[in-house]
Amino acid sequence: MRAGAGIALTALCAGVFVSGLDQTVVVTVLPQLITDLRVPITRLDHAAWIVTAYLVGFTAAMPLLGRLADVYGYRRLLVASCALFAAGSLWAATADGLWSLVAARAFQAVGGGGLVPVALAAAAALHGGSRRALALGLVAGAAEAGAVLGPLYGAAVLDVAGWRWVFWLNLPLAALVALLARNVVAPSPPPGARVDWPGGVLATLALVALTVGLSGETLWGRPGLLAAAAALAGALAIRHARAPQPLLPRALFRRAELAVAAAANLPIGAALIVALAEVPLFAVVVLGRSPAAAALTLLQLTALIPVGALAGGWLASRYPAAPVAAAGMALSAAGFLLLSRWNQGTDEPRLTIDLAVAGTGFGIVLAPLAASALAATAGGDEASGAAALTIARTLGMTVGLAALTTWGLDQFGRRTAGLSLPLRAEGQSEAAYRAELDRYRAGVRGAAVFVFDRIFLAAAALALLAALTCAWLRAGRAADAPDTPDTPRAARQSGQTRV
Repeated sequence: MRAGAGIALTALCAGVFVSGLDQTVVVTVLPQLITDLRVPITRLDHAAWIVTAYLVGFTAAMPLLGRLADVYGYRRLLVASCALFAAGSLWAATADGLWSLVAARAFQAVGGGGLVPVALAAAAALHGGSRRALALGLVAGAAEAGAVLGPLYGAAVLDVAGWRWVFWLNLPLAALVALLARNVVAPSPPPGARVDWPGGVLATLALVALTVGLSGETLWGRPGLLAAAAALAGALAIRHARAPQPLLPRALFRRAELAVAAAANLPIGAALIVALAEVPLFAVVVLGRSPAAAALTLLQLTALIPVGALAGGWLASRYPAAPVAAAGMALSAAGFLLLSRWNQGTDEPRLTIDLAVAGTGFGIVLAPLAASALAATAGGDEASGAAALTIARTLGMTVGLAALTTWGLDQFGRRTAGLSLPLRAEGQSEAAYRAELDRYRAGVRGAAVFVFDRIFLAAAALALLAALTCAWLRAGRAADAPDTPDTPRAARQSGQTRV
């Protein structure tokens, strides 16, 4: 690997790491943030928008930013994304109210969301042959590592400074990534390539309406927003059919590998959100652990995702994409089956082993899916293809969270409908009252175990569906491509020989 290519890959990994960090960093600083911004206790639910706004901004701008990268080059979009991320961070660090911070988080997420597809496409352009899957594994692993370490990073910053420093520290980090990005190759776009701005606006508005609508309290969220999302999607389809150069090139819809990878990412996202939401909840409700201990329980799963990503990159450089990706999701399915057998008596080392199995599988699938999809979009549409892949997983997570929340609360309510918290009757002995209270707690815990186990079984089915979908990936190695090792496609397109 040339020195320039190594620096460029470092820049890509650093960019997605910082982006992943800010997805989850506010989790641990949220209580202090709510206090400092004087959010009234009757409006605590509004604080959830600090998290949701990042998800919305992260997802909504991705199609447009992916196309911009394909047209104007990866280096320019990486620097522009860093600038947007830094501007949003500055706004967040100086926000004087809740909704100002929510708007800043959405703006910040536009830059953070742009870093992900551009970094994947740029990593694919840096290397051909067997090193491509390894590079993609490194980028995917860095993104997941950022999300894993976000809560711990937030807690560490909060220990020595206020929550605003979480955002102030983003400024030098974004500047460093932009500086290193000078070594990223700038691919020459196809002659006459243009950006469909009306299509970009329609796609952004449709994704905003969809993600906000699905973030409602029920499976169908807010009907007006979902209806608006459907109308905007229809308008986007009409625009796509008529535009000379639509936002998502028509060729993308004729490439089966991208369609298969995106289809697999939908159930992968839904299964992943089950783990992220339900594992810590199980630890608190059933195992009786503190919130901090529950977060560490989840870390036993999420910490294995970046490790699995590196393993998946190595495997995808040597074996066909389909079995590597399918094996990863089959491993996650096995992990969820093990989780579905948990109860109040489950303890170590079983907890660690079961969570490690599920987490490793989620990591293994990342590189072969990305490498296969990017190989299918080679020729100028890589960033758009990477954006479509990322959006599919995010939408899977959004839909999965809405569905499991609705079903889980309904089932828990049904199974606890006949239970009532016992009150000590006059003349009742302490022992008799304690016995009634224990029976009530056992009933609630039993209902919770039933619901958790069924949700974990549903996640196992989703992971298995993803494994079956991955089996339709092309037979060749994910690393196979027309490029020769260490000769980036983009450099050859522009006549360059160095990265």
